[in-house]
Parts: sequence; structure tokens; C-alpha cells
Amino acid sequence: MSIEEMATAKGPSQVIFQQLYAQNNRTFNQMTLDRAKKAGSNAIVWTVDAPADGAWVYGARFTLPPRTDTAIFTWDFFNELRNMTDLPIILKGITSVEDAKIAVSMGADAIVLSNHGARHLDGAPSPLAVALAIHDQAPEIFTQTEVLADCGVRYGTDVLKFLALGVKAVGLGRSFMYANIYGTSGVERAIDILKREIFLDAVNLGVDDIHKLNSSYLDLDYLRRHLWDMGP
Repeated sequence: MSIEEMATAKGPSQVIFQQLYAQNNRTFNQMTLDRAKKAGSNAIVWTVDAPADGAWVYGARFTLPPRTDTAIFTWDFFNELRNMTDLPIILKGITSVEDAKIAVSMGADAIVLSNHGARHLDGAPSPLAVALAIHDQAPEIFTQTEVLADCGVRYGTDVLKFLALGVKAVGLGRSFMYANIYGTSGVERAIDILKREIFLDAVNLGVDDIHKLNSSYLDLDYLRRHLWDMGP
């Protein structure tokens, strides 16, 4: 679907972001930014965790020309983007404390901890591991900018772990993709299941207000020891 078609489906007060896979073609980038603003997007999400195609074993027989636009993944290009639009710019694909710090210093309006669904770089740290590292090494980041996260979120407990560490919101992809087999009703059912899990899990933790969640509700030592066994 086009940017414009997606915009016509949003509700009156619904917040929508436009994801940008930037190219060396400045005209294309500017056109995408302008279309997004005209369509009512609230922010631009620049995907920075996929500067090149992944080495996909199962996709080896599906060949496309190799990407040659990796040179644009620089902080200079981030500054250029800021001059091309007045929409907030969110950096999606932060996988280290160091990059999170730089993003804050460069004035990113928000960051998304993401490893592209663990599809692009084998062994990339999970967003939960990055959130824990930020919590341990630079917790001030959670108050300096909006920190979001996606990848590997399947259950209510996954959501609560991120929120307890300081992440403001999480994103889901595969869950809704699978649910969409049953159309709109399937997606609505998936949302209802997740909302109920979040509610029940929070109650079982003794949390009466989700805004009161903090890392004291987590076994941080256990997380540090076992994060690599918890999937993307």
C-alpha cells in the first residue's frame, strides 16, 4: 500500500509514523518525507539497523541487485535529514549503549531498540539485552529521549520487562502478521490477548498502575545470565 492509502485508514486521533529506508537518491528521500508529512505522519522513523542486505540462507535463490547505498548511514546524513523535514526523526535500530548515547547527543527525537527481527546480522544483540545494558550503564538515556523497542515481543511478560527497564512502548510485527490470516478480526483478537496478558501479569506482580513499573520487579541477575537464550 502507498503512504497515502495507509493514511486514509487511520483513525481521527491515531498516531502514525512513516518508516524511511533512505537511499543515496536525495530526490527520493525528499519526496518520501514530503509525502509522509502531507499524509499526516507524526514522525519519520529512519531505519539504521539494515545498512546492507542480510545473508539469508533460505532466500539465496531469490536474487535482487545488491544494495550500494550503505554510505548514507552516517551522522552527517542524519543532520541532512533534519534539514529536509520538520517532522520528528526517530532512529530505529539502536543496538548498543554507545550508539544510544550518540543519538541523544545528536538530538534524536526518539530511538527504537531493534535488531530488525534478528534477520540481518546473526548474533546481533536482542533489544531486551540492549535495554538492560542501557539500564546498567547509562540509565539517564531513558529520561533524555523517548526509548522504544521491538523484536521478540510475544507475551505480556515481554512488554512488562521492557517497561520495567525504562522503555516507553514496544512494537510488534510477526504477531499481527500471523493473526492477519484471519483478517481484521484476527488482529483484533491478537491485541485483546496481549492486553489481557499485560493486565493479568501486572496484577500477579502486584502492580496496580503500569506507570509504577520499575526494575525492582525484575530479577536482573537472571536476565543478565540468560538473555541470549530468550530469542530475538
